[in-house]
Amino acid sequence: MIKLYGAPFTRAGRAVWMLEEVEQPYEIISKDPRSGETRSPEMLSLNPNGHVPVIDDNGTIIWESMAVNLHLADKYQKLMPETAELRGQAYHWSFWAITEAEAPLLDILMHSMFLPEDQRDPDVAAAGLETLKTPLAVLDAALTGKDYLLGGEFTVADLNVCAVLGFAAYIQYDFSPYPAIASWLGRCNDRPGAQKMGQLAMAAMAG
Repeated sequence: MIKLYGAPFTRAGRAVWMLEEVEQPYEIISKDPRSGETRSPEMLSLNPNGHVPVIDDNGTIIWESMAVNLHLADKYQKLMPETAELRGQAYHWSFWAITEAEAPLLDILMHSMFLPEDQRDPDVAAAGLETLKTPLAVLDAALTGKDYLLGGEFTVADLNVCAVLGFAAYIQYDFSPYPAIASWLGRCNDRPGAQKMGQLAMAAMAG
């Protein structure tokens, strides 16, 4: 059985969704970064960086959320495009989500709700909102006229990008200026795996 270390409301939620898609049995071993659990000796032996998610896939240890999901898609041959050219596009969209979209989203979240109020800087949150406009315009253009990023089928590229943008749900971000993104998000988030990820994330946040 695959072991997933992390909390579903963190980047580990992306791995929950992917595990649901590949239909492999898995166990979530709760590790909440807010309590320092990700830096215990046990966790540091799995990921010396002290971050989650980490998976133990029957003895193979993988960390970094995009690496986890790409590994699962590749190993279990679910949502991984068939050609090298399309796989290359899946990789570039996955890493694009981290390098272009995630950082401003985290600035917004940290400085609008996650940090203690006396540590929040409204200017940082405002700058994040402004910065986010550029990658969202890129994504909206890429999705215009298509159901999914690589064409007509949902792939690991869609899962990874959608899961990163899922952070925007915490601030109820308005995607209406980006109609192609808005409709694409609806299609992605209607998938049972995405629904399961959301349910587990809400439960973990609550308690």
